[in-house]
Amino acid sequence: MKTATVGEIQKNFARVLNGINNGEEVTITKRGKPVAKIVSLGPKSEIEWPDFYGEAIKLKGKPISEIVIEGREDRF
Repeated sequence: MKTATVGEIQKNFARVLNGINNGEEVTITKRGKPVAKIVSLGPKSEIEWPDFYGEAIKLKGKPISEIVIEGREDRF
């Protein structure tokens, strides 16, 4: 497990994040004392993402794009 100060994380976040994605755990210290730990969530295949499309509600009526175009017709 690596340790990094708050300042190092701010300056080199992309590099730290790359290490985390490769499985490293990073303990963040502030004034020499540990305050947080950053760990990877794991491979994306293991993350359970919600089914937003399946939970979507079918709306009735005109699409909003048509309503906006109709509202702007007097400007053309």
